[in-house]
Amino acid sequence: MAVRGPLAAYASDAARSRGRLYAEAPSPTRSEFQRDRDRIIHCTAFRRLAHKTQVFVPLDGDHFRTRLTHTIEVGQIARALARALRVDEDLAEAVALAHDLGHTPFGHAGEGALEACMAPFGGFDHNAQALRVVTLLERRYARYDGLDLTWETLEGIVKHNGPLLKRDADPDPSFPHPEERAKLASRRTRERSHSESEGSSSFETRLSGAPQDEEPAADVAHRHRLSGYIAAFDAIFPLDLSTFAGIEAQAAAQADDIAYIGHDIDDGLRAELFSLDDIARTPFIAGVLAHVRGEYPGLERPRVIHELVRRVITAFVEDSIGESLRRLARASPASADEARRAGEALVRLSPPMAEAERDIKAFLFANMYRHEKVMGVWERARDAISRLFPAFFESPELMPAEWAAQAVALEDADRAVVVADYIAGMTDRYALNEVKRVFGG
Repeated sequence: MAVRGPLAAYASDAARSRGRLYAEAPSPTRSEFQRDRDRIIHCTAFRRLAHKTQVFVPLDGDHFRTRLTHTIEVGQIARALARALRVDEDLAEAVALAHDLGHTPFGHAGEGALEACMAPFGGFDHNAQALRVVTLLERRYARYDGLDLTWETLEGIVKHNGPLLKRDADPDPSFPHPEERAKLASRRTRERSHSESEGSSSFETRLSGAPQDEEPAADVAHRHRLSGYIAAFDAIFPLDLSTFAGIEAQAAAQADDIAYIGHDIDDGLRAELFSLDDIARTPFIAGVLAHVRGEYPGLERPRVIHELVRRVITAFVEDSIGESLRRLARASPASADEARRAGEALVRLSPPMAEAERDIKAFLFANMYRHEKVMGVWERARDAISRLFPAFFESPELMPAEWAAQAVALEDADRAVVVADYIAGMTDRYALNEVKRVFGG
């Protein structure tokens, strides 16, 4: 049993967080990472996930996963991994809960359509969009835009799938202590107010309008092709883009894979896109299913499905814990920063389970994501976004007043970014209603 104990040396320490962009007094009742998690849960973008597609369009049924239920499942698995690895559970959960905030309506079909629309303007990336959501687009607080999350949570959102830049040399591990970071953030806040009073561009203006294929600043050389927004934000609040994320964010990324494998098997079987015998063609699933049928002969199909799915998830979680502990013991990082600079992800599956994961993903791709029933819905979803984007780009006044006011005075890439922000934030239902409103019928 994974009992909560002292954190490992490689865990992120909430008491010594690298801080927030805008300095805030500490909470008397919550750690910094708990505050991040709570801010994410209470934000508008998080609530919208309830009506965004995972694989199936939620309007087609009440029992399939939505982007929100997927996110909650990822958060639960991330906490389980974090506890077993003796790292900060609240940080792992915060990254897990925020990792899909940048997703468009209609799942990957919607993202593909928006990517195509944004191709002339630098493209669209849901990880960069998640960063935009939590640092710019959420407008709730009196002193700043965004949620003002800690460095560690922002790093996890941006880098949970790995480094974004080539590591030409060991990065400088030094970073101001939270007190120094707070002073720096306070100074930037004052500078922002001064620049706005002088009529120059504010922090938000400089970031929000950055085309997403903008070349990075001259002081950050040898970058891969990188979202302009991530590059612009990194220039102001460096996220060490050439290193891996902390162990907590790696746990969230692993939890994401485990969760979607489990629930896509469940949803695919319940939707009858494939049968138990079909998926048993993958060796790992065949073995699990044989154990279930051997223990419970004659068990009705819904219970067989549930037994299969929970055992698959448990097997992947337990394997990830064992393999990750072995890797951590071998690397022996003495701090969270040493774990980031290990040169590889330390939260991983063992080679046999990684192969099983690849087999399951290949099966789901061929038999679920490319199933004619799913593709038909995805085509209609792509059509909706492909029609809305040019309509709003050519006639910004078609958008609600607050969005139209931002876009109407802008041209080309700047206007496209505003339109993409508006569309990416839509729920499936809202997007369909917008198609009806704009085009009729």
